[in-house]
Amino acid sequence: MVKISRRFDELGADGASARLGIMGGTFDPIHIGHLTIAEEMRQALGLDAVLFIPTGAPVFKKDQHVTDAHDRVEMVRLAVSGNPHFDVSTIEADREGDTFTVDTLREMREHYPDNVTFYFMVGSDSAATVGKWRGSKELAQLTHLVVAAGRPGSLQEDELCPIIEAAGPFEYHIVHTSILAVSSTMLRDRLVKGDTCRYLIPERVREYIRDHGLYAGDEAIASSCDQSSEIDPLSKEFYKARKAELKTRVSSKRFKHIMGVADTCEQLAEQYGVDPKKARLAGLLHDWDKGMNDEEARQRAIDLGMEDEIDPYILEVMPNVLHGITAAKALGREYPAIPADVLQAIDRHTTAADDMTPLDMVLYVADAIEPGRVFGRIDELRSLVGEVSLEELYFHTYEYWVFLLLERRKPLHPDTIRIWNANVSQLKRYARRNEKQ
Repeated sequence: MVKISRRFDELGADGASARLGIMGGTFDPIHIGHLTIAEEMRQALGLDAVLFIPTGAPVFKKDQHVTDAHDRVEMVRLAVSGNPHFDVSTIEADREGDTFTVDTLREMREHYPDNVTFYFMVGSDSAATVGKWRGSKELAQLTHLVVAAGRPGSLQEDELCPIIEAAGPFEYHIVHTSILAVSSTMLRDRLVKGDTCRYLIPERVREYIRDHGLYAGDEAIASSCDQSSEIDPLSKEFYKARKAELKTRVSSKRFKHIMGVADTCEQLAEQYGVDPKKARLAGLLHDWDKGMNDEEARQRAIDLGMEDEIDPYILEVMPNVLHGITAAKALGREYPAIPADVLQAIDRHTTAADDMTPLDMVLYVADAIEPGRVFGRIDELRSLVGEVSLEELYFHTYEYWVFLLLERRKPLHPDTIRIWNANVSQLKRYARRNEKQ
């Protein structure tokens, strides 16, 4: 049973020394400033893990409205799921009554062995008041203090150190972190007004805010989460906006591949009489969720509520094929106007299906033969463009991928054999026809 953290509950159980960062806060909502500071502190101090602990009933905000703890926990969970060194703990959100840091640290100290050292992360303003915290002397025995310094207008290091030292026998570290002019208060104000928060809040958190109607009415949330929601998804404006967003979602190498697929999709569509705008959009968005590790891919499916839709074998053994499935679901939610056949092509671009449409085939083939692909029989497949029908080109591409996976001893999707059997008679027919020619 998980007591503190799903990922790090057993930290230190092997007897090895470990450093655990702890970042508490209301996180209403969590934003890029929280994540950046935590990551920079983790790297600066060589921390093995960082736990984000959303407050339950924060004492210092009794006179303010605070979003329900469940929603704040879920937003943090979504925000940190992509970093294997981060996790969220509900230790305070689950506690009844007022929340005090010393109670949390006591509970954590009882759970973790002594070889796990705690590093409690605070801003310089909070550090300046640590002497007034409940049980501050005890806190000094329970944890190191890690202070984020450098924000304009905050106390400088030479002013801050004497204050901390007077508060108790703290082991403390001053870390100069990136200065990001963003706060939860500012973001809540923007959300209420309907101003955009794109890039200030992690994408999955923005989706959660929109889907659960947090902070503002539906119209304001829709506007703040995506000002382009009313733009025609087949327009140049929508394509340009999603292209810019992709640069922040994937690596430069992956982005180059994506653009190669989008261009190849458009070319194949024009060659074979498929809507080129739909094909280009499908090519642009097909790897929207690419780049996650296995755990992140599984969590993405769970976050989207898809665990009952996906074969458990795929979730457990082949999470690498989930990116097309989750991308189609996520994009359909965020941009409902994207045509259903575009989303279907994205969904099928890795696993294929036994009833592929022309658009499905265009994306499947383009993903294989875009200019950046250089391995195997790619040139042979490229030479077939315009020489054979789209259906035959797809069959040969499918055959290519199946044999490549077998050569590399990779696991096959459970539907691969069924789809192969549906295709094999066609492949034989095309082979006989080619022999006669």
